[in-house]
Amino acid sequence: MIALFNRCLYALTKYVAWIGMLFLLGAVGITTVDVLMRKLGAGGIFGAIDLIQLMVMAAAYLSIPFAFMSRSHVAVSILADMASRRVAALMQFLGAALGVCFMSAIAWFGYDQAAQQAEYGDVSMTFGLPMLYYWVPLLTGAALSAVVTLHIAVEALYTAVTGRSGIVLEEV
Repeated sequence: MIALFNRCLYALTKYVAWIGMLFLLGAVGITTVDVLMRKLGAGGIFGAIDLIQLMVMAAAYLSIPFAFMSRSHVAVSILADMASRRVAALMQFLGAALGVCFMSAIAWFGYDQAAQQAEYGDVSMTFGLPMLYYWVPLLTGAALSAVVTLHIAVEALYTAVTGRSGIVLEEV
């Protein structure tokens, strides 16, 4: 059951990251077209900055959960390599617990701010996009990252307590 949850969580984060990369591709496309239009004297794309900011932010926050899930974060290998399995797992647990706290705080306080901006009807400067569009990828990525880091923390705690490896991440 836990292995199935691990595979589903891995697949979900991978597909969410792919959506993020599509947003990044969109930002590159808009930037390229905008530059070409300006060089050709057509004046550029109206609201390009608003659209590019939205797409880059979406790409970043939608990719964070996969970075956590695939264990792509930075580790101090000199300490981790010298430690026993249990001590290394304890260090991983502490890092994941901090990640849970941090990403949960972003989601929690971000939700409050998003609700406030939605209530006020805030829009972006040039294009007039509702600011809620900027909050949706941030909240999605932060909440999914909190779930992923909680999963990692539970695995690491299991390893720290029992000395046996938790669930091994497999490529789906």
